[in-house]
Formats: sequence, C-alpha cells, structure tokens
Amino acid sequence: MDQAAVLSRMKAYFEGSAPQETLDRFEDVKATEMFQESIDVLNFLFYLEDEFGPKIDATQVGPAMANKTFAELSAELTRILNDEPRAKS
Repeated sequence: MDQAAVLSRMKAYFEGSAPQETLDRFEDVKATEMFQESIDVLNFLFYLEDEFGPKIDATQVGPAMANKTFAELSAELTRILNDEPRAKS
C-alpha cells in the first residue's frame, strides 16, 4: 500500500464533518487539530483498524498523533502496513 492511498482513507474519515478548507490542507494538519475529545481519537483508531486490518496497533499509532501531521502519520502507517523497519533517527 502506498502513502497516498493511506492518506486518502484517513481523509475520508473526516469528509462531511470537517471544514473544506481543513480538508484542502489535510496533509499539513496536525492530528490533534481534528479531535475534540479523546473518544474521537479512539474512534479514528478503530476506523483505521477497520480500513487496514489488525496490523494497526493503537499503542503504536495513538501516541504519534500528539505531534504529527496527517502526512507524517500516513507515512508511519504505510511503513507499518508494508512491514518496513522504523527509520533510524
């Protein structure tokens, strides 16, 4: 799976509920800007699991949502889905 497909599915979750101007710059939006309550984060994680399968581990992805944009999160999810090793910092 490629990053564009992952990002597209992530964006689809917010279509109809987020303002169009936010969707237009979705890649650059920090995940924390899209969630009002912690339950919203959980619902999004469940959505990702439904879309991509059980490879999505909330303990891996959840903490990353605190400081990443959706482009960065989609790159991380693509890495996980493709079983690629984590990049060294």
